[in-house]
Amino acid sequence: MAGDGLAKTCLRPERKHPKRRRPRPRPRQHQHQHSRRTSHAISPLSAALLLLSTIPTAAAVTMLPLRVTNNCKEPIWPAILTQSGTGPASSGFLLGSGATKSQTVGLDWKGRVWARTNCSFPTTMGSTSALPPLPPSSGQGGSPCQTGDCGMFLECQGAGQAPATLAEFTMSSDTDQCFYDISLVDGYNIPMGIISLLSETDNANLTDIPPNLTNPVCIGTSSLLAPVGDAPDVNFGTNSTYPLPLDQSVTSSFVQDWCPWPLQLTPPTKPGDGVYPYPDDNIQRPIFNPCLSACAKWNKAKYCCTGDHGTPATCSPSLYSQQAKKLCPDAYSYAYDDQTSTFIIPQGGGFEVVFCPAGRSTRILATFGDQLRQLAQTGHATRDIVSLAQNVSYIKAKSAAVQVTVPKLNTLWAVLVGSVLPLAVAGGFGIPL
Repeated sequence: MAGDGLAKTCLRPERKHPKRRRPRPRPRQHQHQHSRRTSHAISPLSAALLLLSTIPTAAAVTMLPLRVTNNCKEPIWPAILTQSGTGPASSGFLLGSGATKSQTVGLDWKGRVWARTNCSFPTTMGSTSALPPLPPSSGQGGSPCQTGDCGMFLECQGAGQAPATLAEFTMSSDTDQCFYDISLVDGYNIPMGIISLLSETDNANLTDIPPNLTNPVCIGTSSLLAPVGDAPDVNFGTNSTYPLPLDQSVTSSFVQDWCPWPLQLTPPTKPGDGVYPYPDDNIQRPIFNPCLSACAKWNKAKYCCTGDHGTPATCSPSLYSQQAKKLCPDAYSYAYDDQTSTFIIPQGGGFEVVFCPAGRSTRILATFGDQLRQLAQTGHATRDIVSLAQNVSYIKAKSAAVQVTVPKLNTLWAVLVGSVLPLAVAGGFGIPL
């Protein structure tokens, strides 16, 4: 710099005292030969940089983990739809049996996750599922996937075709709450569970929440259903201190035949004379038996809760919805099934979506409904909530005694989920796009 040259020229050591030299002063910063100018003109580049420095920058979005795990014996092709906010890097991918894919989404993210089955994409180098091949159903001809298809490519291009079991998330809200659920409103294809990753945050309001209040499971495939009284998934995302409340009411035969006959995606082949025997349940159904919802099948207002049936008072659960609620008490069965389907916790945590968990479906909202409503109101787990979540006798008794019903919408719950209900009716939370 010019300042360095001035320093070397002007500062000379005293010759009278060679053993004692004055310390060489450091050159002043930004000392230029033209420093005597009085003009305040700056270059165009400097002006532009100064202008940019005055523009406020957007706050960085907090990123949260979103994992997808495949516990199925066959490969699946998970799909992710971003409805708003900062979505994951990949919206569709092949996931082998036992594999997990970890991504991140923004705190502002709203979206859904589901599994595509029996797919064949050029980009997967001919990989196909080991599930029995299914003939395309009406309206699905030419699709690369038998269920959950969302375009002709591995990366998902939009909402998935019904039927598909959905995991739906609104990661944040104006009330600092996160909303999530398992939805069967579009139908059902394979079992699903959601694990809230509360322990991976440094937020005490999240880490103090008992995990058996937050991890729903839906198993509607008989081959993955544990016998009555058995509970292999009691510690799904939790531990023995906080066991999950599991449904012990449905049998394997119910799970095998729960789907109303006309809603099966691939009903069994007709007998030789072309006439089905009565009742239909006498016919053996396939193990992999995806089920369309009444709304997805017939698109009528009374099933889709639209038009004259667009309110909780005018839209009642169909036979499909009633069967789905027995199958998976913690899952959405129709558009206004909010009180027994929506999980509300403080925002700031991530999630893991698990396909094909083995065991039994959960009864969390029926068992801990009052505690979860209190958690939604206060934003933290009280000592009483934590104590009850550890009471194994209470959990077992409640699970055995609770009967599956679809109650009228609770006023408090209606207020809490009010911010997500418009999204549901518009195609976000359960209604097919």
